[in-house]
Amino acid sequence: MTTDAPARPVGAAGPPSRPLLVALLVGAALAGLMAVVQPLLGVALAIAILIATLLRATPVPRLGRALVALAAVAAIAGPNLAAPAVPWLFGFRILIVLLGLGAVAYLLMDGRLIVPAQVSRPAALLGAWIVWSALSIGWAGAPLQALRWTALLAMGAGLAVGIGLLCRTRRRAVVLLVFLGAIFALACLVAAAEIATGFHLPTSRAAGRLGRFGASSLFGNENNFATYLALTLPFFLVLPAVYRDVRLRALGLGGGALTLVLSLTTGSKSALLAVGLVIVGLLVLLGADRQRRGRLVAGGAVAALAVVLVVPSIQGGGIVPLPERTVTKLDFGILAAQVETQSGSGGVRASLLDEGLGLVAASDGLGVGAGNAETEVVALANFPGVGNLHNWWLEVLVTGGLVGFVLYLAFFVVVLRGAARAGRRAADPFVRYLGLASALAMIGWIAGSLGPSTAIAFAPMWITFGLAMGAMALAGVGSSSA
Repeated sequence: MTTDAPARPVGAAGPPSRPLLVALLVGAALAGLMAVVQPLLGVALAIAILIATLLRATPVPRLGRALVALAAVAAIAGPNLAAPAVPWLFGFRILIVLLGLGAVAYLLMDGRLIVPAQVSRPAALLGAWIVWSALSIGWAGAPLQALRWTALLAMGAGLAVGIGLLCRTRRRAVVLLVFLGAIFALACLVAAAEIATGFHLPTSRAAGRLGRFGASSLFGNENNFATYLALTLPFFLVLPAVYRDVRLRALGLGGGALTLVLSLTTGSKSALLAVGLVIVGLLVLLGADRQRRGRLVAGGAVAALAVVLVVPSIQGGGIVPLPERTVTKLDFGILAAQVETQSGSGGVRASLLDEGLGLVAASDGLGVGAGNAETEVVALANFPGVGNLHNWWLEVLVTGGLVGFVLYLAFFVVVLRGAARAGRRAADPFVRYLGLASALAMIGWIAGSLGPSTAIAFAPMWITFGLAMGAMALAGVGSSSA
């Protein structure tokens, strides 16, 4: 008498096959050999092999979604997740390359990738921008810099599109926001510890300068951290305007106040401008929604509280005590005087703007090539003393010329318009929240992009674009398969 063996559940992992065992043994041997030379890389390889073995039965789409969420968190952590032996090899860069290779392999194996129409249009513009950037390597004076810039562009665009695809369902979008909220809480804790103790992370430019006021958190410098805070602020301020739940409103007010306080301590003028644009944009977008004018009252109250918190503080008073040095940094009158006298930070920025536009004109609008702006500025006869343009809009124009700038501008307008429309028309409160918050973050980015020395690898920008595309996907109904 014989009995049939019980059927194995679909997707369950069976016993390892002989080729798999051989591959595991070879991988373990390689990890052991590498550990002798580079212990950290050897351990990392062993962990990667272990993870791959455990996940071998996991469906590829589910694994891809997990990688996108992990890549977004790792992107915020940046170089803090790099091995000391290879400081350029961030955790994010490893994850995004694995994600890209996996997506290509999945499609080659006849896998199906569902791309909503609302995501496909901005993704196509990003793809065209990458292609143009790759073509510019041919006329760039420093081809290796152009190749690196193009690779970073592809990584950032891949993250943005991946987030847009991940947010096709409400539950996944909520989970992603929880992940991003957790890394935001960690960044705030690090910043608070910096302010309280004067110690900074090894990746900060203030490392070793004990007692320096202000925080750079996970971002290396105050301007980048301040810009990250400015892009995060709308996701708190919009909560009281969309939801009536007391807990969510308390989270919005508390998180918004914390974000504003930390932003003030950085002394970043570009972030302060971004905060102003976010507040004005909040009132404008809420006022434009004729069907829900009641939200304007809540939005007005939030905006008023933000103004009361910020304005007295930047004048040296208020409830946020700022050192005189920070108050001086936030003085726009000093900036205007510097521009007029061509001195200080304001004079350098004005000079960079003039020189950058001159480079575009000298190239007949073609641009100097991807990643070559700094190289060309340093080589100028009237070198302004700083190579980075400190202006993302200008960098896109100088490197990619008129074509690259138009492609980026078209992408920005399409995504901003789509997110704002989702925030106004969607029936689901969560979709309205995500659309309105991401649209306001993009509005803030108009001025916030003047803070970082370069934004090609600035993860919060790409994450903001991805969340905006996710809001568009959630609000839309059309889709196409690729």
